Amino acid sequence: MASNGIEHIGLVVKDSESMARWYQEALGFIVLNSFETPNGHVAFIKCSQTGLIFELITDLTLACIEDALSHPLQLHIAFKSNNIEADKSRLLELGAEFVTDCATADPAATVLIVKDPWGNFIQLAQRKEAFYT
Repeated sequence: MASNGIEHIGLVVKDSESMARWYQEALGFIVLNSFETPNGHVAFIKCSQTGLIFELITDLTLACIEDALSHPLQLHIAFKSNNIEADKSRLLELGAEFVTDCATADPAATVLIVKDPWGNFIQLAQRKEAFYT
């Protein structure tokens, strides 16, 4: 099968409806669709900068991803930041919890991890140079 690109990434989470609203307010995501299901709720949210879509699923018959995570390297969503301290402060004011600063091979970069209010890891990365080139 040839890939035509990623359509979306799905995550089973504790409260998809509230999480979708928080990501909209805190990180500028767009809520594309939000609806009840027989076992819970589903919300599709899109990153306004990249267009990447996440499907946030609350299903009472499934374990939540947040309960399985014990370290931020297991699963995190990384966001570019132009002002990491301001972004960190804003997320903390909206209910995120600071986890750790991250070591990086780039001395000009600043990288850190926070948890959203449901325990999902969010990485903020402020880099002077293009990291992936």
